[in-house]
Amino acid sequence: MALKLVWLVLGVVRILWCLAPQTGYIHPDEFFQSPEIMAGDILNLKTFRTWEFNTSYPSRSVFFPLVTAGFSFTVLKALHNSGLFGNIINSYTLLVFPRFFLTCLSFILDYSVYHLARIWKVDPWNALMLLSGSHVMLVFCTRTFSNLIEADLFALLLLLVAMDTKQSNVGPHTGKKDRGNKHLIGIVLASGFFNRPTFIGYAVVPMLLWLSHDQKGTFQFSLKRIVINCFSVLISAIATSFLFIVTDALYFGSLLSKGDWLLKDGNTVHKYIVDISQHLVLTPVNLILYNLDQKSLVAHGSHPWFTHLTLNSFLLFGCLHLFVVVSGIKMIVSKFACKANSHTPCKKHLENKLSSQFSSTSHFDIYLFLVYLIPILFLSLFSHQEPRYIVPLIVPLVILSVPKCDIFQWKVIIVLFNILGSVFFGCLHQGGLIPSLSHLEKILHSNNQMAQQNEYNLIFYHTYMPPRYLLNVKSNQEFIRIIDLGGSDVHVLNSTVNGLLDNSYSKHIGKNQKMNIYIIAPGTVQNAIDSCGINWKTVKSFFPHLTLEDPPDLSSLLLKNDWNQLSLYIFEVIIKSKNSEM
Repeated sequence: MALKLVWLVLGVVRILWCLAPQTGYIHPDEFFQSPEIMAGDILNLKTFRTWEFNTSYPSRSVFFPLVTAGFSFTVLKALHNSGLFGNIINSYTLLVFPRFFLTCLSFILDYSVYHLARIWKVDPWNALMLLSGSHVMLVFCTRTFSNLIEADLFALLLLLVAMDTKQSNVGPHTGKKDRGNKHLIGIVLASGFFNRPTFIGYAVVPMLLWLSHDQKGTFQFSLKRIVINCFSVLISAIATSFLFIVTDALYFGSLLSKGDWLLKDGNTVHKYIVDISQHLVLTPVNLILYNLDQKSLVAHGSHPWFTHLTLNSFLLFGCLHLFVVVSGIKMIVSKFACKANSHTPCKKHLENKLSSQFSSTSHFDIYLFLVYLIPILFLSLFSHQEPRYIVPLIVPLVILSVPKCDIFQWKVIIVLFNILGSVFFGCLHQGGLIPSLSHLEKILHSNNQMAQQNEYNLIFYHTYMPPRYLLNVKSNQEFIRIIDLGGSDVHVLNSTVNGLLDNSYSKHIGKNQKMNIYIIAPGTVQNAIDSCGINWKTVKSFFPHLTLEDPPDLSSLLLKNDWNQLSLYIFEVIIKSKNSEM
């Protein structure tokens, strides 16, 4: 009862912290692979489309962004148009609506872990407590990452495979038995691949187990059996893929933008099929080809091959990762030791031995360990490695951890680790950027600034990419400019500001109009801004804000109590008129 209550409380905390909202900014992909794109399409807001969504070479399927952020913004637009809630579209609702939708979807992981634990004879409530208390669930799984969709699909795949293999291993079998989840498995496989092609690495182990069972429920690891079973999921996988392909083709305009080929007389059926195939979009293939180019990966950042196995795994999972790896190594060593001390079995004996192992719940430890390890090794083949890429592994990890470690003995370390992870990723990391956008939105929409059409230039310096849609500015409002300088040198900032100042002096601005220049930058680069000789004043500061690209000076932070380094600032450039200069 106590564990159920803990899970319920942590589930409520997950929802409430999403609505709070969380201010930490983990990675730009949270915004620029879903809500930024959909806000421009549905709400007609000023946005920035990243390279994945260009029409010439689209590399991200738009299906899941449409279903998640697209649906959320459609609901928000409908509520706004109803007039019952006033001006409901603002930076808060634009941020929270898609996040809340994804947070609701995160409970698919809870559902899957509960049923997987019961199937594999593991205490489900201990597993759920580990899951819901993890900062991976509290932070990463409440954001609009495609990795959460991947985690949901991975969990569902594990559950569908476990249900089929469990059913096939219980009781006597007479004749052939059609496994009922084969079509669902095909749908999950195709959806996972179009969402993120790396889903292949997650699916390989559970699918090998599922494909190696024959219709009588007997484990039979052979190439012939695997090929035969592949055809059983092919129909649903192809149908689902067709849905994604047509959706992408319609969205990116390749199917209808040059639709004159549809109207040509004398076209045969074969000709139509050829023409249609030439206008379809295969976004996962485009993304794979892009990532096979090492120059592309280096442009996004290159990491050592062992980053996932060491640093990223510990950042997300802490000591649980260590427990699982150590126990997995012990299992493998013991298996090899037993093999070395026994005679070489014949093929029939080996198949019987494998079959008995997989029909026994206790031997699923090896299977689960491979489910956890193989995706890490697969993702380690790519030089660009980020912690969120291995978020789906939280599912097999918690189920493996329950029997492998004494949770109550390590509870202090586990709790402290997840609190620190939640604070770092949920509050500290780039934590001032989202609140600063909310404040800027209030400035832009206050005192009828939009009607006066005062010119605003928002310069973001040494911050992550600002999601433009949170400013709630319509795409046709050209008098508001967002300039993202990223981590550029201070000379770039100086020339940008001076160029805007020269422009303000040279162009005619009406009596009731003025130019405004704001610089949004962390406190760690304030001295660099001062060196430019720009006259400015502080509008507002936002604490906490930690940027690892420009880390604070620990000596001045600790000895001089210079906490300004842990804040993000909005500076307003003081623009003097020509008359005052004369």
